[in-house]
Formats: sequence, structure tokens, C-alpha cells
Amino acid sequence: MICSSWRCPAALVAICCISAFVEAAEAICAASFPGSNGEVQSVAFGVGDGRHYVAVALPEAQAEGGKLRDNGRVLPSEVFVDPVSRIVVFRVAGPPGQALPMAAKVSVESAAKLQILNGGAGRATGWLKQVNGKMLPLSLLKIDYAASPPPTGTPLLDAGGAVVAIAYQASAAKSGYAIPADVVKRVVEDVQGAGKVSRGWIGVKLLPQTSAPQVTQVQDGSPSALAGIQKGDVLLNVGARPLADYADAVNAFYFLRPGVAAPVKLKRGEKEISVSVTPVERGE
Repeated sequence: MICSSWRCPAALVAICCISAFVEAAEAICAASFPGSNGEVQSVAFGVGDGRHYVAVALPEAQAEGGKLRDNGRVLPSEVFVDPVSRIVVFRVAGPPGQALPMAAKVSVESAAKLQILNGGAGRATGWLKQVNGKMLPLSLLKIDYAASPPPTGTPLLDAGGAVVAIAYQASAAKSGYAIPADVVKRVVEDVQGAGKVSRGWIGVKLLPQTSAPQVTQVQDGSPSALAGIQKGDVLLNVGARPLADYADAVNAFYFLRPGVAAPVKLKRGEKEISVSVTPVERGE
């Protein structure tokens, strides 16, 4: 779960029907979640096979109690929740709807010029990795908008119409945070493939205070131990993600999948070493 200690001003109320991008209108619905002060709203949009819709449950929302609505009508659906990103995936019955394409790669450069699905524009200005000295479990994009931030869950598109990120919360009158599309794809692929959201674990510990992502402990019998990673190694890459600091490592660990081997590049002394690590399900 994204730490509630860094909550920003409440997101605007989501809308169900979006007038812009008419050709994608069937892909847009609305989601609502029970909250202590009433329902918490989010835009929801179709992805993948058109039977899965993605929304965002803010920290105060009860994500598991989410409902998906199309023009006010509740759509029967299964609900899958990623407690880390707060992404909620609804799997609906019946014929598939329209899905929005997802960007192949997300970076500040690829999000330098964004179109908001319900009209408006924005641009990414960097990454949010920590709040009040606390590391986030994954990195969010910082977005500056031309006007007010869009509702939670609103897709942010690149010039080709692919989803680069989805609006999370406002941070100021014309700025906010967004969840990158690769996080959305990570969750949706889990749901479509395994019917659940899983976390990969490799059994290493790092110190947040260090400037480099240096391994301080390797758990006996863990995937990292089996791969030959040692205490004192500095992680350079995990999967396809280069690491500059502890926050980058935490973010890269989020994308590890149980049973899927990931290349890891590390530095040991003056030598660079490449190994392959196969994560296991967290808790095993």
C-alpha cells in the first residue's frame, strides 16, 4: 500500500463519459470505492483484452469493495487489488469492450508532452521517489498540468494515443502525481495470467542511507544467494532497470515476477558481474 503519510489534496470527482477522443468512449467507465467519508471515485478504462478495466483506489478507499459503473449501471465484475500501487483491476463478464493501448516504455522524456483523455495537457517533470524522507514502494511521475489536475484514474496519453501514465492525486493547483503505465501493465498481466497480483522476492537487504544500492545482507537459501550475490555487492541493474540509488532498487524490485528469471548486473570490488536471479513468491 502506498503510504498514507504522503497523501495530497483529495482528487477531483471522476467522470464516467468523456467527450474527447470519441473513438475510445466505450473504453471509459467509472469506479467507486467505499470510504470513511462516502464513496471515493476514480475513472476506469479498458485495457488488454477489453474485459479488464483499470482504476485507482486512493489510500482512504476500501479497494476490495470497488464497483465498476457504465453510465450509472453497475457492471458485474471480479475485483483484483494491488496493495502497493493501489491499482484496481475489474474483470467483467460478457463481450469485451474497447481497450486503450499502453505505452511500450515510460520515461520522463516519453512523458514530456501529455494529452489528458478528457481534454487538457501536461508534462512530466521528474520522478517522485520519497516523501518526507520515506521511500515509496514504487516511483511516481511528477506532472505539471496546463490547468487543474484531472480526476484520479484519468489516462495520460502520448502523441500516439498510448497511455503513458494514469493520474493519481493532485499536489498543487496545477500539478500532481501519476502512476506510470509500466506499473499498470505489471498488475494487469498478473491478473490476466495468474488471476491474482503477485510479488517477487529475491532475499537481499539494502541500506536506505547509502548513496549506492549496496547489498548489506543476503538471506541464506534465497534466490539471490543461489545466484551468487554477496554482501557488499553494489547493484547496477535489476532486470532492464539501471539503478542509481536505493529508491531505484526498491522500484526495480516491484517489477520482479515470481518464477521469471531477471538479469542482475552488480559491481564487486572493481569487477562487474552479471547473474540471473529467479524470484519466488513473497512469503514463500
